[in-house]
Amino acid sequence: MGRGKTSAAAGYMSHFKGKKHFLYITPYLKEVDRICEACDFEQPDSDHGTKLAELKGLMHRRKNIAATHSLFYLMDEEALCIANSKGYCLIIDESIETIRRVQITRKDTSLILDKLTTVDDNGFVHWIDQEYDGKFSQYKEMADSESLCMVDNALICIMKPDMIKSFDEVIMMTYLFGGQYQKAYLDYFGFEYQICGIDDTDGYKFTNAPDAPPPLDYRRLINIVDDERLNDVGEADYAMSANWYKHRSREHPDIKALRNNMNTFFRRRTNSKSSEQLWTCYKGDAAKLYGPKGRFANSFLQLAARATNEYRNRNCLAYMVNRFIDPNVKKFFSANGIIINEDEFALAE
Repeated sequence: MGRGKTSAAAGYMSHFKGKKHFLYITPYLKEVDRICEACDFEQPDSDHGTKLAELKGLMHRRKNIAATHSLFYLMDEEALCIANSKGYCLIIDESIETIRRVQITRKDTSLILDKLTTVDDNGFVHWIDQEYDGKFSQYKEMADSESLCMVDNALICIMKPDMIKSFDEVIMMTYLFGGQYQKAYLDYFGFEYQICGIDDTDGYKFTNAPDAPPPLDYRRLINIVDDERLNDVGEADYAMSANWYKHRSREHPDIKALRNNMNTFFRRRTNSKSSEQLWTCYKGDAAKLYGPKGRFANSFLQLAARATNEYRNRNCLAYMVNRFIDPNVKKFFSANGIIINEDEFALAE
C-alpha cells in the first residue's frame, strides 16, 4: 500500500504506448479521469449509446482505455472477443470481485434449483429453458455464462475465466495478495502468475522480484487505544461480524455499548474534530452507530471503499467490524483443495 503501483503502471503504459493496447480498470471515475489525463487515454462516454457499446467501439479502434470495475464486469462475449482479437493488455487497479455469494431469498433459491435448472457434479447450475425471460433472468445469464454454482443450497457467482483469458497480458495491482479471494480464484482455474514488485530508485517501475519496500517504523505513527472497557464488546469469536450485526437492532445492548464506546473514543480519548474522524462498518448497519441527531454520520466510510486518498487528513480511526471469509465461498474453495488464510484475509480486508 502506497508503494507507487499506479505511478509504475502509468510509466509502463507510457513506455509501451503504440506497441501494446491497454484497458486500465479502477474502482472510481476520479481515478479513470486521472489516468486519462496522465496517459492520454480515452474513456467510454455514455452520451452516445451505452458505455459498453462505447467501450467496444474504442477497442475496435485499438484505443488505450481507462474504465471502472463496474463497466469491466459488464463485458460480454462480444467485448471479450474484441479484446482478444485486438491483443489488449488488462491492468487492474485494486482487487476485483472474482467470487461472491448471490443475495437471494431461500424460497427463490429453491424455486430456481427445483423448477428451472439442473446442477452438475461440480455444483455448476445450468438453465433448462433457454427461452426463459422471467424475473430470474439475471440468474439465467449467470448460469448461461457458467458463472453460477450451488454450495449447500446457497448460490455463488464466479467470474468466468474468459474475463482474464481474453487478454494478452494481465497485471493486477494489489497488496496482501495471499489473503484474497482473487488469489484463490486464480489457483482454482489453474492460472500461472508471477508476484512482482516496485523499484523506486529512479521513478516507479515494475520489477520481476517480489516487493521489498524499505523498512519503515510505522509503530511511531500509530497509537492503538488498547482499552479493555472500550474493546471488550468485540472479544467473542464472531462479534461484529455481518451476521452479528444482522441479528441486533439499534437498541440491542451490544449495539448500544458499541455506539457508546465509539462516542467515548472520539470525544474523550482523542478529543478530535469531525474532520479528523473516520469509522467504518457494514453499509446497511451504519445508522445503528450514529449518535444523537446523526452524530458521526459525516465521518462514516463504507467498508467496501478502495483506492482513494480523499481521507488522508483523517487521523482518528475506528474499525467497527470483524471480517470473515464467507462460509459458502470458503467451502467452495476448500472442496477443491484451496485454503485461504483467514487472518491474512481479515488483515487484507
